[in-house]
Amino acid sequence: MLDYIFFDSRLSGEFKARLTTLELEFKVKDDEGFGSVQGEIVSIDDETPQTLLDELQDLYDKLQDELEQLLEQTDDALMMNAAGMEVKLKDGSMCTLRVSPEIVTKILTVLEFEELQAFVDNIARSVEAPDSGHFCHNVNKD
Repeated sequence: MLDYIFFDSRLSGEFKARLTTLELEFKVKDDEGFGSVQGEIVSIDDETPQTLLDELQDLYDKLQDELEQLLEQTDDALMMNAAGMEVKLKDGSMCTLRVSPEIVTKILTVLEFEELQAFVDNIARSVEAPDSGHFCHNVNKD
């Protein structure tokens, strides 16, 4: 699945309307159901023809520009201009990491959300239990 993340329901609605017009099936995950990203993720089949993907990417870029303009015009800019990734720490507590929506959006153009979550979890484990040993070593030498 290819994921597109939105932080404004009107913009996400415009994107979903275009998918419907193109007769492309899509799935939607929101903050409550998804739990990790503060926004809405619209997913489409990764076997979508390249010409349609190009059109959708152009629309997505346009909508992201609109979001940026909306944020600049409102007092809510600081509140809306954030995404969060939840990470479970060693002690079992949950920690929300604030991430720029632009960064999350760019990353999700090349990674599935599960891959991004695994990457963030790996970083958290590395921070909690740093390994100062050599980066390269023979794993069969024990």
